[in-house]
Amino acid sequence: FDDSVCVSIFNTIADFQRNMSDLVVAILDNAVKVLGSFALGFFVRDIVDRKRGNNCSPKPFLSRVSKPKEELKMVLCVNQALKMGTGKVGAQCAHAALGVVKQYYVSHNTAIRQWEFLGQCKVTLKVNNDDDMERLAKIAKSKNVPSYIVRDAGRTQIPCGSKTVLAIGPASRSEIDSITGHLRLL
Repeated sequence: FDDSVCVSIFNTIADFQRNMSDLVVAILDNAVKVLGSFALGFFVRDIVDRKRGNNCSPKPFLSRVSKPKEELKMVLCVNQALKMGTGKVGAQCAHAALGVVKQYYVSHNTAIRQWEFLGQCKVTLKVNNDDDMERLAKIAKSKNVPSYIVRDAGRTQIPCGSKTVLAIGPASRSEIDSITGHLRLL
């Protein structure tokens, strides 16, 4: 190659790099403009919502869920015969609450969604043993109130299959109290 060919190749490469850098700058510039527009839109919407006084109420959800006539709650009945530690009780209560919601989400959808929207009231109660727990679950079932019994996996403190917590609800306060009103708070 002679010098003129090398200079020509070098100039072509330099022009290509300049054009590519201009292209990259243009792409980045447009990306910043688009993202900035989205951010500005969210910011303006937030300001407008605050001025209207509806900064924390999701309208689409509210329009689909009616307010219940009575407060809804769920009770978590902990089996005292097992003498579980505090952490174990907490974990088992979480399993019970999640289990009853998952099991009944379709058949009791409106009540569960109302309960979720209105604060998810949960009360923890003491139940003496498995037999009392089963009796309460049968009463709940007869009244068409959701219930779910957690049976432990047996990996830590208690034997496999032990009935640890009974979740009842969500349902109206009066329905729940008619089933568990005699139990004491944990």
